Amino acid sequence: MSRLSLSEKVGQVNQHLYGWDCYEYQGGEFELTKSFKEHVRWGEGLGALYGLFRADPWSKVDYNNGIPVQESWKVANQIQEYVINHSRWGIPALIVEECPHGHQALDSISYPTNIGRGSTFNTQLIEETSHLMAKELAAKGVHIALVSTLDLAKDPRWGRSEECFGEDPILSARMSEAVIKGFQGNLISDEVDFLDQRVSDINKSQEQIGVVLKHCIAQGEALGGHNSGTVPIGRREFADVYMPILKSARNAVGVMAAYNDIDGVPCHVNQTLLGQHLRNESGFQGFVMADGIALDRLSDVYQDPIEAAGQALIAGVDLSLWDDTYTKIETGVVNGTIDKKLLDHAVSRVLAVKFLLGLFDNPFVQPTDHKLLVEESRRMNEEVAKESLVLLRNNGILPLNPKGKKIAVIGPNAKNIYHLLGDYSAPQSRDQQQKTILQALKDTMNGAEIMYAEGCEVRNEENQELKIEEALKLALEADVIITVLGGSSARNFDMEFLQNGAVTSKGINMDSGENVDVASLSLGGKQELLLRKLAVLQKPIVTILIQGRPYDLTLVEECSDAVLVGWFPGQEGGQAIAKTLIGENNPSGRLGITYPRNSSQLPVYYYQRDASKQDDYYDLSGRPLHEFGEGLSYTTFTYDELAYQRNVDKLQVSVKVRNSGSLAGKVITLLFIKLLDGSVIQRKKMLKDFCKVTLESKEEKTIVFTLSSDDFRYMGADDCWHYSKKVKIMIGDLAKEIDLN
Repeated sequence: MSRLSLSEKVGQVNQHLYGWDCYEYQGGEFELTKSFKEHVRWGEGLGALYGLFRADPWSKVDYNNGIPVQESWKVANQIQEYVINHSRWGIPALIVEECPHGHQALDSISYPTNIGRGSTFNTQLIEETSHLMAKELAAKGVHIALVSTLDLAKDPRWGRSEECFGEDPILSARMSEAVIKGFQGNLISDEVDFLDQRVSDINKSQEQIGVVLKHCIAQGEALGGHNSGTVPIGRREFADVYMPILKSARNAVGVMAAYNDIDGVPCHVNQTLLGQHLRNESGFQGFVMADGIALDRLSDVYQDPIEAAGQALIAGVDLSLWDDTYTKIETGVVNGTIDKKLLDHAVSRVLAVKFLLGLFDNPFVQPTDHKLLVEESRRMNEEVAKESLVLLRNNGILPLNPKGKKIAVIGPNAKNIYHLLGDYSAPQSRDQQQKTILQALKDTMNGAEIMYAEGCEVRNEENQELKIEEALKLALEADVIITVLGGSSARNFDMEFLQNGAVTSKGINMDSGENVDVASLSLGGKQELLLRKLAVLQKPIVTILIQGRPYDLTLVEECSDAVLVGWFPGQEGGQAIAKTLIGENNPSGRLGITYPRNSSQLPVYYYQRDASKQDDYYDLSGRPLHEFGEGLSYTTFTYDELAYQRNVDKLQVSVKVRNSGSLAGKVITLLFIKLLDGSVIQRKKMLKDFCKVTLESKEEKTIVFTLSSDDFRYMGADDCWHYSKKVKIMIGDLAKEIDLN
């Protein structure tokens, strides 16, 4: 630090470039651009480079001009060699990539989006697939993956609900810890500050890369479900709901600040959030990264960008993202507006992470055979998709015996792979584009005649009549109808985008994703009309919902004999759905989000405070359509013998679960508690632990949970922590009240 010049320090905290603008494909070779070289010269090095391999409609990168997977390591080395040779101290650059549900690059693995992954309630599966993502990225020369884990889906009108594991803080916290473990292994631990360790003691492996969790924090609380909107939550709400999530991020290499404010204070200048809560209370050791151009948005508060930069440094933002604000730090230090010590703190964290990740010891990457990794990842991808599926209705039609039947597959999401992938997805190869639900049904349902009609588009209401007529004509010949409805986050190359990559021009059939918020949860376009007309035929209907948020399913459930929620199930989602319909996979997913009847009920998240009030509306039931944790199976599970045992400051809770049905299946056991005393209105219940086990037919197992005293604490009316003396524990339909004195 003492050797670095002011310009060099400013260069280390800037991540100003779009990675795809740093290379050109000419004459069969990749060449570094003039703008890239000029920026390296400006910063006398480079702190981090975002999106070198990003491919999507915003970056305008596809198979014609993007970096093939087999060439990735070469381009990464080319970038690194230039940066090192043009840095006085030979400091390598962090290569940072988007990885919300898989690497957003050509020929990468695209897993189910988080809203589906959360429905698995399987932290081991999330850890294993996160490790596969890390191996894939490391082989390309990537050091940092940006992964969405910290947001909660509190308002499903919000377009980014698909990036959340659900509405529950404990579910999100456990999934966040699994993601960290999968990407980083034990790079950072609770036992020791990594700054006190030698690089050789850490002994990082090639497969370990850093993960930056986003977004910090409370984006899903924005008023009206508006992306980046204001968040008016109080101290108790923050303490109960968001502190567990912040603590789960403690061992991540980085955390990304959120666009929103909390009670008027933007997260990027919130000293209490980033300093007190994240670092001091949660024990976070890594660096804080800004969100895309978020520092420029501080103009809502500060007229002078230099003042905004100074305030962000005070709050603890260490690394920028695309903004101009942090490029002005040097001017602020020179004129005395910004304290140089604040810059030194930020630079030291960036450099520490570079040492931690082994950049100084081994900045270059060797070629790797991607074929074996891709095959392993595809198998695990299908497993995640299978476990993410949630069966909400089944009158006995499933599992389906397709032999000898004519099956009509109808709907806008049956024959388009992009509709299965969610937002932040890369262009797909020709082979991948064939992996639709329709094709999977043809491959899987042997002995059946599979017929197809689009029926209607996702949102477009014009010129749909002929499509509906064709679908009805097809359905008349069928024995069974499979409708594939829902929404889509699929972008296209004709859309327009903000400077941070969010879509601005409304895609006619894109109704989910970043900056795509909705007022109504009704199915879009003519989908409900199509379903009504199909129901008149009085033939068995199985409905598959492809979605990134809950939709109003009242009509869907009235018209359907079975309803399977597929979320955005990823590249292998078609196979997972097809195998589930015929019984090769027993559905085990459970809702990670309370399912409303429609948007008029919101909010409906399950852990609201248990106030004495009228829950029903004059014109609508107050009960949601489906509770958090709901989901059917092809077998039946029962709970018995709920018991507890005190062990000093721990409480052991046990319950016996039995598969009383005729098929093997996986069961998710959820442990809730309700605090029964205190100086504030307590919540109806809160999830405290969960597990997932496989049971053969008639098999039973005893599940044991261990709760600590922190599981029973709450923030009282005096804004101090207290411990409840009496609680109710709940598992399934069983409950017990416990005196904790």
